[in-house]
Amino acid sequence: MSRPQAPDPIRRRGLIAFGLALTAGIWADHARAATVDAQPLSLDQEADGLYASATVVFALPRALEDALHRGIPLYFLTRIEVVRGRWWWFDEKIGSAQVLTRLAYQPLLEKYRVSTGALQKNYNSLDEALSQVQHALHLKVADAKDLVVGQSYSVYASFELDLSQLPRPFQINVSSQADWQLQADFPRANFTWKPPQSTASPG
Repeated sequence: MSRPQAPDPIRRRGLIAFGLALTAGIWADHARAATVDAQPLSLDQEADGLYASATVVFALPRALEDALHRGIPLYFLTRIEVVRGRWWWFDEKIGSAQVLTRLAYQPLLEKYRVSTGALQKNYNSLDEALSQVQHALHLKVADAKDLVVGQSYSVYASFELDLSQLPRPFQINVSSQADWQLQADFPRANFTWKPPQSTASPG
């Protein structure tokens, strides 16, 4: 996904002012620790490889909601990695996937837009938009050719608000604020590779 273009001078000054306001503590009344509940991963073994679905549950802190309504899009990053444990050396990375989801507010339409890659969808409410943000479904995380039948593997995953995608002046002001540390690690998932039997009929 391409990074957003640099804001025009007027908008840039607005972003800086908003960031300074946060630093000054204007949002202190709304401050609360951001918590994310990462659900157990769902794994699907298919003929061409391993697929994973990841779900998180969280309420958007007021500071983030205010920023969103002021025209600052939020980016959420989900990472998933498949490894094979080796007691004599570092774990071997077998495969991985990541998905970056963008959440933005459109004031003229009074709608929320969620974008993942080239896919975009508008929602009437923030709760509806967050429902999509909180699910990363059916991501291919390992190819069948890289997995050994009967071998055991582990899957690690994480979710975070990607601060690196924010406008640069804004990054500096919010990087140390608790509301903006929205992140969680998923419980480790283990599996033994047993690909499904082919159902193709003999020729």
